[in-house]
Amino acid sequence: MAMIRGGSAVLLLLFAALVVLPVAAAPGEPASAGEVAIRQAHLAWVALEKETEMNAAITYIYPLYSTDTKKLSSLAAEFRELEAYIPATTTRAGFVNLTEQMQATTAEFRDEAEIQMTLGHGDEHALAQAVGAATTGNPYIEQKEKAYWDTRKVRHLAEYDAWVTTTQASLDTLKKQGFDTASAQRSLDVIAAKRRDLAAALDAKSEDRILAMNNVLLPLTKDLGTQVAAAQEKASDAEKIAFLVDQGYRGVNRADRLNNDVRLILIDIDPLEAATKKVKTDLAKTKTLLGTGSMPDTKTQLALVKKDMKDLSMLYRDTANTADLPPALTSALRSMVITLDNTADQTVVGE
Repeated sequence: MAMIRGGSAVLLLLFAALVVLPVAAAPGEPASAGEVAIRQAHLAWVALEKETEMNAAITYIYPLYSTDTKKLSSLAAEFRELEAYIPATTTRAGFVNLTEQMQATTAEFRDEAEIQMTLGHGDEHALAQAVGAATTGNPYIEQKEKAYWDTRKVRHLAEYDAWVTTTQASLDTLKKQGFDTASAQRSLDVIAAKRRDLAAALDAKSEDRILAMNNVLLPLTKDLGTQVAAAQEKASDAEKIAFLVDQGYRGVNRADRLNNDVRLILIDIDPLEAATKKVKTDLAKTKTLLGTGSMPDTKTQLALVKKDMKDLSMLYRDTANTADLPPALTSALRSMVITLDNTADQTVVGE
């Protein structure tokens, strides 16, 4: 693949954005087994493809008159060294760091390839053909791609099943306590039945179909949350607040994951990270106050959490509307806006 910059050809060796994963882990802490497996498989696939493109470019440029491929070969070797770290990378911060190093190396390789193509009067069409021939139908790349999708399917469905199981257990507990969970149970049954559609989307290796499934599931889970809240109307204020705090933590965990994906593309996301930290801080204070039994103070603090979530939602909305991001990531940001707004709207307990 080639692109034109200033009239000369260069390899387009840019990493695709990492997939939005279903499980979050705080930066620097061990990620879940599912997240690690998916990220490793994806990075291994993309990295091999980029390494193959590099090798093909060197092979094409080497015989051109007046060219020197020593630096290109050195950068390709550096990239292979980075690839070797993939199996040992197990934290979100580690994946960010490794991906950034790979991106920097491919960018430097791209610039050097442009210089050598200019010196050797290389044919951009021939270069593109050489790269395409090396990557298209490459059995090793296809093997990595298959491993990624197989891993993603297994892990995503496992997370889906675990969520359904956990939610079912919660409904069973509420039912035993005398709450009417009939409506919530029907919604959960519908969500559980969507597993087949999600599996089909993953089998099709279609990001569009997976995104479409997310768009179907989001309102269903929203309705389920509303129904669970309605079933708990007779619960005490303390029980309601404990539930809302738990929901808040689920939201910021997802925000952490999303911030990580945005960070891979944008340079400055300090406002997003600061706003996410503010939500966490006020959630922790709310939980602490709840433990003291001071309900008025707890409710006052909970109101701050609601404001924090609205503020964070606005930042995600602005980012989605103004930043040049991959469509899937923009959609994820907008989905997060809806989630935060819904969670904030539910974060209310009577006076």
